[in-house]
Amino acid sequence: MEKSTASAYPGSVTSSSESALMRGVDQAGNTLHHTIDKVAEPARNTVERAASAAHNTVDKLASGANSVAGKFSDQAHRLSDAPLQAVDHSKAYIKDHPLQAVGFAVLAGFVLGRLTASRY
Repeated sequence: MEKSTASAYPGSVTSSSESALMRGVDQAGNTLHHTIDKVAEPARNTVERAASAAHNTVDKLASGANSVAGKFSDQAHRLSDAPLQAVDHSKAYIKDHPLQAVGFAVLAGFVLGRLTASRY
């Protein structure tokens, strides 16, 4: 067994001691790397499964949000078209029943006049 001795210069060691120390450090490093890989593998699989599940959840949420946005857009389109359809139906009714339309207009005017008239 060889002893390491310090030379005249601080920080220097003999060649065989330095070589043995380097081999020991390399072996310890390799052992640690192997241990880390063995420990990290199950965690890596778990993280990959969790990431996959998270991606699937986000995809489902996005699909649901798109569906809701489409339905909302359809409803908004129907609501914006409703006044135009009411006007079209009114025009058609007036054209088909002109006397009744005039009667309704006179009646509506009379009612509004009574409601807004001052009672002095």
